[in-house]
Amino acid sequence: MACAVKVMQMVRQVFVFLHRWVGLAMTLFLAIVALTGSVLAFHEELDVWLNPGLLSVAKRDAPLLDGFTLREKAAALYPASSFDDVPLRVEPDRSVRFSHMPGMKAEDSMMEKMVEFYLDPYTGEKLGERPVWSGPSLERKNLMSFLYRLHFSLATPWSWREVGSHSIGAFVLGVVALVWTIDCFIAVYLTFPLRWRVSADVSQADKSWWSRWKPAWLIKLNGSAYRINFDIHRAFGLWTWAMLFVFAWSSVALNLGEVYAPTMALLFGAPAQDVNAPALSKRIDTPALGFREAYVRGSALLQAEAQRRRLTIDREQTLSLNRDGGVYTLSARSSADVTKNGASYVSLDADTGELREASFPGDMTARTGDAITTWLIWLHVAAVFGLPMQILVCVIGLVITALCVTGVYVWWKKRSARKSARSSRRKSGPSKPWLALGSECCVVVGDGGREV
Repeated sequence: MACAVKVMQMVRQVFVFLHRWVGLAMTLFLAIVALTGSVLAFHEELDVWLNPGLLSVAKRDAPLLDGFTLREKAAALYPASSFDDVPLRVEPDRSVRFSHMPGMKAEDSMMEKMVEFYLDPYTGEKLGERPVWSGPSLERKNLMSFLYRLHFSLATPWSWREVGSHSIGAFVLGVVALVWTIDCFIAVYLTFPLRWRVSADVSQADKSWWSRWKPAWLIKLNGSAYRINFDIHRAFGLWTWAMLFVFAWSSVALNLGEVYAPTMALLFGAPAQDVNAPALSKRIDTPALGFREAYVRGSALLQAEAQRRRLTIDREQTLSLNRDGGVYTLSARSSADVTKNGASYVSLDADTGELREASFPGDMTARTGDAITTWLIWLHVAAVFGLPMQILVCVIGLVITALCVTGVYVWWKKRSARKSARSSRRKSGPSKPWLALGSECCVVVGDGGREV
């Protein structure tokens, strides 16, 4: 029994060491992405609030221009640019967004050059523009863009050397996310009570493992500042563990795909190959079907595919032309969609109008791993379940920040206590030699974090 306890103590101390120093190394990065993520959960709402003159228009008693006319007006403003997206959902109180890359050269970064501008949906008048990926800026119109860039790449300059296909900032956050994913399991293990003990005190020997784990879920509000911080760190981590894992592993998917993809393939099999996916052909600069003709054909295909699946189309979202692939894609929100903007679409040949691909949520063509990945991303960006999910994502960001702060506090207090104990021992020496030699006469950590 004593030998088993020693082994468990050694294993636990290794995990304590890893959790402590890995946590400290990740703290700054996690705090940045957590705080920015809390704000970005309401990205659209905050952006409209910050930039009403750019993103909003006053409702008026006049007809709205359709997306095709607005696209033509955008092309007239910038004749040297190509506009291959038609917004089919035009709202009476919101401007319409288009983007282009003026003066783009082969050696330029797309991220640096991309600009978005906004048109009045009633007149087609340009209301203003801004860079899509803003660097550090206190301008209201660039603030949300900068926070988003800070969130996914630490706002590192685009001119910095890339690591593989990543910017340096995105790669660093991908590594942090991978370490965080592993640490999620270490952290929950450290909350478990130990089953065995070496002590003359057996007052709790008859308690079940579950009853001894219960204190780890609670916060002792009448305890010391250290105890309250320790309890918050442990209890918040347990109560939100599932969502913490979702955010950690989905961050690996978004920032470190070369690790995520083979791991999911190992666990759930290789990704499904879509036999209906449109085959790439040579670039089509001027397709036989114009945007309006492609929309009529695509809408008919979309309705037919939805009826075949016994679904209804709630609204059509966007018509896009892929000149490299030679296809138009009409996206929509169907009755099977759970995301706000929908994930249903049909793709058709840009010359013949022939159906090339159709995809609706619920189609049993994706493997388990693909479905899990889709849901992880949807949860990460609060694309499902509306306002409740946005609130949850915001709260989880604050929880992660609290875990960072309390973790640093607990480490600092323990560090101070260890330094004080070492100083006292140097001055007076150990009063009881067996306490200096080892832990064979000590109760191991286990019952709700109690240390004796």
